[in-house]
Amino acid sequence: MKKTQIYFFLEELNNINISMLKKLKNISLIYRNYSKNNYIDRALQIKRFSKQFGHNLFIANDLQLAQKLNVNLYIPSFNKKLKYLNLNNQKKMKVIGSAHNYSEIQKKISQGCMGVFISSLYQTSSHINTRPLGFIRFSMLEKYFKSKLKVYALGGIGADKIQKVWQLSILGFALKSFLDKQQSHKKLNFLNLIAG
Repeated sequence: MKKTQIYFFLEELNNINISMLKKLKNISLIYRNYSKNNYIDRALQIKRFSKQFGHNLFIANDLQLAQKLNVNLYIPSFNKKLKYLNLNNQKKMKVIGSAHNYSEIQKKISQGCMGVFISSLYQTSSHINTRPLGFIRFSMLEKYFKSKLKVYALGGIGADKIQKVWQLSILGFALKSFLDKQQSHKKLNFLNLIAG
């Protein structure tokens, strides 16, 4: 069975279904708290949780905090800074990013990303007026870049679409709202089955 890397975006542990998260294995968490509410406290709490349950942790858009906590870094699409990562940083941490098009993916490669979320695959509630890529345009970008870095899917992937996304040739995908409500044991078991 094909193994897939699964990522979850979190702002804090208190506003999600923590009991479900505890049941998941071989996943990665991305701490994304752009509002900066209780920023450090939430980061420390998520780091402790990640360590306890064996999850990889990425800090969004904050190299200094990622270094301080000795975790990985996620560079969002809006961050266009070039070369702020040196080779020493890249040896110590995994660096992934997100992008919406060809030029943004090229930028992530220049920033030292080893993987990129190409977004958005489906329509999302956060970007209602933005046209999603859909499978054809997503697949074209994925095929072009897969020899240069790992390609993951992001955007509008709800519990009802996980199986369909898994059948793509991608290495992984990210979920944002999956943990906001109770999911069936069947869906949790499927994630554990494919996670690698």
